[in-house]
Amino acid sequence: MNEIPLGLTKGAQMIPNGMLDDNYPRNMWWCAAHRDEVTGTPMARWLLEKPIVLYRLADGTPVALDNRCPHRWAPLSQGKVVEDQLVCPYHGMEFGADGVCTNVPTQDTIPKSAKVQSYPLRESGAFVWIWMGDPEAIDHDPVDMSYTIDPEWSFVDGYYSVNANWVLIRENVLDLTHIAFLHANTFKQNDWDNVPEVSMEGETIIYRQDFAPSPLSPLFCAGFGFEDGKTVKREQEGRMPSLAVSFSDWIIHDIDAGEGDRVDYLMRGCHIVTPGKRGETHYFWGAAFDVPHIPKDVAAKTKASVTAAFDEDRELLEHMQAQISSDPRGLDYTEINLAADGAGVRVRQVLARKLAAERGTA
Repeated sequence: MNEIPLGLTKGAQMIPNGMLDDNYPRNMWWCAAHRDEVTGTPMARWLLEKPIVLYRLADGTPVALDNRCPHRWAPLSQGKVVEDQLVCPYHGMEFGADGVCTNVPTQDTIPKSAKVQSYPLRESGAFVWIWMGDPEAIDHDPVDMSYTIDPEWSFVDGYYSVNANWVLIRENVLDLTHIAFLHANTFKQNDWDNVPEVSMEGETIIYRQDFAPSPLSPLFCAGFGFEDGKTVKREQEGRMPSLAVSFSDWIIHDIDAGEGDRVDYLMRGCHIVTPGKRGETHYFWGAAFDVPHIPKDVAAKTKASVTAAFDEDRELLEHMQAQISSDPRGLDYTEINLAADGAGVRVRQVLARKLAAERGTA
């Protein structure tokens, strides 16, 4: 496919990210929840501007249905699961995993229209994934996240509800040159002044950067068993195999390793975004060390440090979203791209192609 030109498309606006609109493709896998969130007790979550109820059957199979009873629209998530049937809290109507009503307590007949939409779910690694488009269009599995539950890795993760469009987060995590500025006091990795090399493998966006020996961010030293401030050689490689998921690999080389000692290490950051209500995003993050069984106190310290840094992102992105949403000029305000925006521009290209294909305008 030809890439959308990098020229102007609307006034002075570069390829629009559509952040004030519904800008999420349906025919793809989005993350619905961390797998530990989905249990036999129904839980509510807004996904792609729809209220969804998530729960598990007795055999552990995850289920996703519209969270709105077809009778009087009560939230089914306020009900309970009884013998694999989701029971509405209002009048006790029961629904199977396919969304079809199986029982109306006050009558023998069940209206043919007594059903709610069900959605395909699959589990990959530590997460549950949902397909909210055409089920007949499913032609691939969710992104492989098996490393997140691999005992040879130590996985630290967290979750945010962010009051900003998902594209703002996606672009944020694909351009790490902001680390030297927004995260100067948290990451303390202030050598991010070189522009990454960006390429594509199919629809996968890839960026690579190489750095001279420098102190490793204190966020990750403890996870590798290094003292804070340890000087290492590192490369950075990021991949976005799906609009929903991107990885940021910190490839670390211990330049002080003695003979026979380990030299090479890897910390894989993952950034998973799922649109919720309009202008809100579920953001699941993870930091995985290729070191098994890091101590609990180290994992807790790492999570606290990463959270402190990501709080800085959330605060700024929410200010950006609020300002843009309130400014009557909206997306007509001039936006420029810098050399470091190569990956972010390609996000918009991939997004525009997917939206056009689903809307029949490709």
